[in-house]
Amino acid sequence: MGNDDRQVLIVHASRFGHSTKIAQAIADTLTGQGFSCELIPLTKTTAPDPARHQAFIMVTSVRYGHYDRNSSRFVEQNRAWLDSVPNLLVTVSLTARTPAKRDPAVHVYTRKYLAKTQWTPTQTEVMPGMLDYPRYNPFDRAAIRLIMHMTGGVTDPTAVIDYTDWDEVRAAAERFADTIRQHQN
Repeated sequence: MGNDDRQVLIVHASRFGHSTKIAQAIADTLTGQGFSCELIPLTKTTAPDPARHQAFIMVTSVRYGHYDRNSSRFVEQNRAWLDSVPNLLVTVSLTARTPAKRDPAVHVYTRKYLAKTQWTPTQTEVMPGMLDYPRYNPFDRAAIRLIMHMTGGVTDPTAVIDYTDWDEVRAAAERFADTIRQHQN
């Protein structure tokens, strides 16, 4: 099997679907750059096929400061493979709605996650998510409104705001495409 037949494995963990949309935008950008992508949900049985997958991307949301538990399991179970291929972690977080909070070096949840898993991705990105109060259950709506109140965010319970910079999502995917190409040479 030649490199042209190999795919980028993109896994996504999303509570309300926004991380999945970001993962799809990344896959679309990489496809436009000439890569084949396999886009799948992150579950406890998700695993790469080293014969098929030449690179890896994880797009996962942070909910109340925690990543999807399957993300840590994946990293732990596939450490050797991750260390052998270009890989990208994309954290999707409402706390990243301000540019200063998008730096992975200062994004507290990303820093804690990487320290906990001891994973050093080839590339790390933090993307702002989507605020969608009408979609949340009463508990989530109240909790998120409280967090937003404490951080100076929008608290209107009817608000729906996509904070995602879609141009930056595409730019991050293009940077990762360059990383894959460099790894191939």
